[in-house]
Amino acid sequence: MHVAAEEIRARAAVLIDHHARGAWQPDDADRGTAVALFRFLETGLPLSGEQIRAALAESGPMAADGAGLPALLRDTAGLLDDPDVADGPAGRDAVDHVCLLLDALALARPDGR
Repeated sequence: MHVAAEEIRARAAVLIDHHARGAWQPDDADRGTAVALFRFLETGLPLSGEQIRAALAESGPMAADGAGLPALLRDTAGLLDDPDVADGPAGRDAVDHVCLLLDALALARPDGR
């Protein structure tokens, strides 16, 4: 069972806002995962659930609370595994928001600016 695209979009929007206001500082694993996925996106290939899971596996074990960027990316991978949902307007909007978040994290300096 996957998380609704609208929920993924909303969670990505919240993290974008919190990061922009400095209310959330990603840790090294979050930043490393974002950079790995950002570099993949720069190739021009579409993001896939498999690509997200590979980046998450390289970043190490996920926090026990199941929140934050790893949980959002895990849910996004599930969404991308369902092409009918991922290719719909809500799915594309959700993935676009996740990609915006990845861009912001990958391009930010380690001190959060």
